[in-house]
Amino acid sequence: MAKKKRINWTAGDVFLIPLKNGKYCVGHVLDQNMTNTVRVALYDEVLDMSDKSDIENLCNVDNLISLIEVTREQLDFGIWKIIGNKMTDIPISRYPNEQYRSSKWVGSSIQDAALAEDFVNAFYSLIPWDDWYNPNYLDKYLIDISKKPKNLILVKS
Repeated sequence: MAKKKRINWTAGDVFLIPLKNGKYCVGHVLDQNMTNTVRVALYDEVLDMSDKSDIENLCNVDNLISLIEVTREQLDFGIWKIIGNKMTDIPISRYPNEQYRSSKWVGSSIQDAALAEDFVNAFYSLIPWDDWYNPNYLDKYLIDISKKPKNLILVKS
């Protein structure tokens, strides 16, 4: 079996997370502070793969919905397609787990990249938001509860 080719990515890369409707959610690599993880920002910005969006118009801080540290395999193997690179407007003090830097990251919370995919699919009402043991589980990945969409698919309510 052929090995998957690793993709080189870096801080500032803008990437697309595939959604279940064939479109893509915009994400932004903030940095890599620990081996095998990446800190990312997710935005309420959706593109078709054919869209030729100006990279400078993407990753608008007003559209920021989540700051999360995830495993890096989706970037490494090109599942999350990189479409460009730009500086972030998010201060490092807001990066996920930044409060644990002084303790060498002890206490950090890291999620599997698949959780980020579930989060954005639920955010866009493509899968249920509350289909977890704790029906409000995904709320904690929002930067603010005010960013929670009103038209979610709810199966436990």
